[in-house]
Amino acid sequence: MDERIQSATDEEIASAIAVDPRDDLCAELFRRYEKRVYFWCFSHAHDADEAVDLAQEILAKIFRGIGSFAGRSRFSTWAYQVTRNHCLGALSKRREQWRRRLHSIEGEIAEPLDPAHYERIDDERDCDRLLEAARDVMDMEEIEAFVLHYHEGLTVKEITKMLGCRNTTGARTLIQNARRKFARLVREKGFGDDR
Repeated sequence: MDERIQSATDEEIASAIAVDPRDDLCAELFRRYEKRVYFWCFSHAHDADEAVDLAQEILAKIFRGIGSFAGRSRFSTWAYQVTRNHCLGALSKRREQWRRRLHSIEGEIAEPLDPAHYERIDDERDCDRLLEAARDVMDMEEIEAFVLHYHEGLTVKEITKMLGCRNTTGARTLIQNARRKFARLVREKGFGDDR
């Protein structure tokens, strides 16, 4: 690799890419930021697979938008802002989907859940705490079905295949049992009240 490229600053490389996106320049900037962006993503997502997906999206976004880097700050600051904004948007969208799926449970519950419970579950650490508490009242297959359906958004048919159920009725039963136990857990154990 050209020594001039290796010794160039991030800002110089970014400016050069904005004018002429040469492969050698892009490869060097990618090399410098690939792991850094991944670790920034992991600090937001707390999940390795999701961090990889987010990092790929963000690196593509950085290279597509490199012309908007004005040079008023360090390139790393600009790249971090792009990463942070993208992660917050993606995680906010995921939390909203999770909240909507949990709201759909309310139709099956005699007493609706307090909306504050949904806010508590938005935080991944609280989600982890909830799932830990669920292990006391749910079978492992029920927890898996619950998470796959409400958190990951998979259909009953997809869950049937993933969990190796004989038919969709088996997966549907797992989801319904988990839903009832989840509602009871939140109501009776007062999940999140000890924050």
